[in-house]
Amino acid sequence: MMVGGAVACGVSGMPLLQVRAAPSVAICHRWLAVDAEKRHLQLEWGRLEGRLMTKHNWYKLTPAQQADVPEGARLSEIDARLDVLEVEGHALLKAMRPKPAKSVEAVIAYLSVAARLIFVEDHPEAHGLITRAVRDLAALSGVK
Repeated sequence: MMVGGAVACGVSGMPLLQVRAAPSVAICHRWLAVDAEKRHLQLEWGRLEGRLMTKHNWYKLTPAQQADVPEGARLSEIDARLDVLEVEGHALLKAMRPKPAKSVEAVIAYLSVAARLIFVEDHPEAHGLITRAVRDLAALSGVK
């Protein structure tokens, strides 16, 4: 998200960061936006699927019967958008890899992406260290 010439992002409970939109930082922030949209759509998909299973016995319907259920079209829309976001997310990650950080803001952005890639449920210590490093670097460098 652009905020008065600065890119803003928040990472799971971390303060909103504003940084100059250097290419590597902009790539990271775009990836974070893609990731946030994917997570939102996945939650919506799960809620919708639950309703369809409960109300319509969704997976026992034939494709023709599923096409007659209006809510079912939204599942297809979500699936299509998730496919697009998945491709974009992979391309953005690939674009990040060869680029060394040229500023503290870039290091913060890279670590913010890493914090989203490591699930807190799977690796709470690693996730906690990364999110702590993002907060500390932002505070030490004066990035708000």
